[in-house]
Amino acid sequence: MQDRRRPERLLAGAPLCTIDFGGDSAEDCNVTLTQWLPFVETARRYGWKAFRADALAGLAGAIMVVPQCIAYAMIAGLPPIYGFYSAIVVATVGALMGSSEHLVCGPTNSIAIVIATAIAHSSLVAVKESPAEAVLLLAFMVGVIQFAFGVSKLGNLSQFVSRSVVVGFTAGAGLLIALNQLNPLLGLDPPPGVPLLEQFRFALRQIAEFNPYSLAIGAGSLALMLLGRRWLPRWLTPLVVVSLAAAAVWVFRLDEKGVTLVGQVPNQPPMLHPPAWDLRMMTDLADSALAIAILGCIETLSIAKGIGAASGQRVDANQGFIGVGLANIAAAFFQSMPGSGSFVRSSLNHDVGGRTRFAAIIGGLWVMGILFVCGPLVRYVPNAALAGMLIVLGFGMFQWRNIRVALRATHSDAAVLILTFAVAVLVNLRVAIYVGVISSLALFLRKASAPHLVEYDFDGETMREISSPSERSHPEISIIHVEGELFFGAAELFQDEVRRVAEDKNIQVVILRVKNARNLDATAVMALEELLKFLVSSGRLLLISGASADVIGVLRRSGLLDLLGEECVFEAEGNLTAATRKALVRAQQFLGKEITPELRVFYDKSRAEQPPQQPRDKP
Repeated sequence: MQDRRRPERLLAGAPLCTIDFGGDSAEDCNVTLTQWLPFVETARRYGWKAFRADALAGLAGAIMVVPQCIAYAMIAGLPPIYGFYSAIVVATVGALMGSSEHLVCGPTNSIAIVIATAIAHSSLVAVKESPAEAVLLLAFMVGVIQFAFGVSKLGNLSQFVSRSVVVGFTAGAGLLIALNQLNPLLGLDPPPGVPLLEQFRFALRQIAEFNPYSLAIGAGSLALMLLGRRWLPRWLTPLVVVSLAAAAVWVFRLDEKGVTLVGQVPNQPPMLHPPAWDLRMMTDLADSALAIAILGCIETLSIAKGIGAASGQRVDANQGFIGVGLANIAAAFFQSMPGSGSFVRSSLNHDVGGRTRFAAIIGGLWVMGILFVCGPLVRYVPNAALAGMLIVLGFGMFQWRNIRVALRATHSDAAVLILTFAVAVLVNLRVAIYVGVISSLALFLRKASAPHLVEYDFDGETMREISSPSERSHPEISIIHVEGELFFGAAELFQDEVRRVAEDKNIQVVILRVKNARNLDATAVMALEELLKFLVSSGRLLLISGASADVIGVLRRSGLLDLLGEECVFEAEGNLTAATRKALVRAQQFLGKEITPELRVFYDKSRAEQPPQQPRDKP
């Protein structure tokens, strides 16, 4: 069977290299190396055609990311070189160790603004005075958390975070990015370390002191960004905007007229620079690191899956977390800001013909070449031009189609989106991530904690749905059919409803039919034990039928099987009704008389108005 992770149809051409791992078990060695070194599988079948396609895709990505990495570093309050190095280091390591062949990692606007929030809300003076050193430590912590997520096989947990959370958070982050570009757009200089909303208020208070040249450059850049979307390729527009703005500064000497510039960028490759190991700083940044790690994992996985759906590649969520985690750990040692998967650059990589993960690596090399050649020219880029560009990019983070869907789909989705957006804008982005994740889990637990319970009466040879106790033919035996989850979130509801039925003094035997019940846990076992004690105290019997091997294992390990008695638990068989029939025989023996027992399966009242359903089986 072909390994679905191998994009053979993308790797056309004569091989550049063939890797053969010798040894007594070469196949086992290949599997191990593919698991821990995903790029090996790609390299084994890499060809010249794929290389040419990847080189062109990498160049397009580099042209797009250069102005972006400067802008994102500005959002985070860092020197531009941290954005450049992130576009090199994070992109390279993320491509080598990730699961997707087309995902491009690096600095992103959402991660950048969360970094700015973390620095602004830090309680330590050292973080505010040395944000660059704090960000390196933050990158290391983020990477370790993400790597731990992947190694612990927690990749699938991201599916429990509602898409409404991501849409609401992204919209809130985009609005904050746009609002906080008002200061550089007007040529104002707010105090360092001020929270994001305070920066916006500062701009409103000082608006009369704006610099007309900065405003002209910013407004012109904003207009060019909007026009460029129509007349230029999307990967070229940002570079054209910042290039024209830098040329205007150089020609008209606008730096002498109060226009603030990005400043000098060293044209040298990333050098080893370990973070400062400060325990107090690590403690202060811990909650921000967790928030960025969660956000980065969600962004990376959703982008990789989206691109994978278009390219036909299967994405391993856990390997994706490992890849982005190792990328951020490497970022901490090479003066890079933490990053995640970039939707714009990843989709561009796929759209322009990038074939493998090496396109992102080649793109990083292109960025390094641009840095060597054009690094000294970056100093002429005005902050106002970046502000105009970021305002457009910020409002571009509003996913209007997804917002409409979330607001109209269900009340729960609308509430989660509005809550996450409001917390992001009015409180801070870190809290918004936690609120969004917790609200998603709460909604999931709410929906999963309602097992389906249906009530029928067995009259001779047929079953029929009943709506009142007066319709019951035989009140001595109650069969409660449980279908759904029986984990901790559902245990209390399950216990309350079953006990309510069992409070009928006419019922002498309760049979729980659990063939379609899933995920029995300790809380559910405790609920069953309390139900058993309630019935035994009044001389009644509890039977369990249709139990799977997993359910019986939980009952045995917890000791509840001993309390019930093995003769009261009937394992599921191939015949759907066999276990229930045996339980009915045991119930008749307990009652000491031959009867045609009543079959009653308790149901949720919300379903009472629905048409009766045909029973799945007959005892």
